[in-house]
Amino acid sequence: MLILLDFLLYLMVTLFIMSFVTPTPLTDSGNVRYRTVPIMTILLIVANSLIFMIFQGPDLYQGSSLLKTDPVEGMARLNNYISQVWTMGYRGIFMRDALSIGAFSTFTSMFMHGDMWHLIGNMIYLWAFGRRVEDACGSWRFLAFYLIAGMVAGIGAEVFNTAHNDIPSIGASGAIAGVMGAYLVLFPGAMVTSFWGIGIILRVPVVAVLKLAGVKWVQGAPVWRWTIKLPAFLLLIFFLGQEFISSIFTFLQQQNVGGVSHSAHVSGFLAALLIFLFVRKDLLTRYFSGRRL
Repeated sequence: MLILLDFLLYLMVTLFIMSFVTPTPLTDSGNVRYRTVPIMTILLIVANSLIFMIFQGPDLYQGSSLLKTDPVEGMARLNNYISQVWTMGYRGIFMRDALSIGAFSTFTSMFMHGDMWHLIGNMIYLWAFGRRVEDACGSWRFLAFYLIAGMVAGIGAEVFNTAHNDIPSIGASGAIAGVMGAYLVLFPGAMVTSFWGIGIILRVPVVAVLKLAGVKWVQGAPVWRWTIKLPAFLLLIFFLGQEFISSIFTFLQQQNVGGVSHSAHVSGFLAALLIFLFVRKDLLTRYFSGRRL
C-alpha cells in the first residue's frame, strides 16, 4: 500500500516538474480513431510497473528508509537492489566476453528502472505514443518492434561507448525512443495534447490579445487551458536533436551525460526505420500511396 501511495505521489510531482520547462506529451489530439484496443501498450506499462514495484522498489525505498534505524538491514536491501541492476542490466562486457546472461541482458534491462521517477517518465511517453503505433501494427507486431528497438538501443549505446565503461544500463527509454521515432515516421502531422507550463502561461496573453482584437478563430477558445496541443514533428524532432547533441558529449567525454544513456535513445529512435516491417499491410499501402493513416 505504501509503495502505491509513493507511486501516485511521484506521478503528480513528476508530471509537474517534467511539464513546466519541456512539453510532456499525454495523448493524441483530434479525431483519432483507433481500430483496436492498445492491449500490448497497456500490458507493457503494467509489466514495467509491477517489476519495479515488486522486485526493485521495495529493496530501494525500504532499504533507504532503514539506513537510519537499522543500517545493517538497510544496506542489505540496497545491496540486493544494486545486485539486481548489475546482474540484469545491460553491460557491454556481457556481450564482449560472453559473461553472465550475455546478449539476453538487452532484453532484461528494458524492464528495469532506476527509481520511480525513471519509471513514470518512461511510461508517460509509452502511453502517449505507443497506442497509435500499436494500432498501426497490431499488438504482436508492435511488441516485436518494441523489443527489437530496445535491443538495438542497447547495442547502439555500446557501439558509441568508446571507453567501454562497465556501467549497467537499465530502462525502457531506448525501446520507447523507437516507438517515438515510429510515430514521427507514420504520423508527423498529428497533434499531441501535452502539459507544458511555460507554453500554457505564454498562451494566455496571446489568446487574450487576439480576442480583444476581434480575431474570429479564437473567439470561442478559452483563455486558460491546462494542456496545449503541439505538432508531433516539433516534439519529436526536438527530442531527437536534444538526445543527439547529448550523445555527442557522451562520445567526447567517454561517459554518459548526467547518468543518462543518450546514445541509446538516439539508437532506439533510429531503429524506427524498421517500423515498415511491422506495419499492417493495409496501412502500409495507404502510407505509400500518400493517404492519411
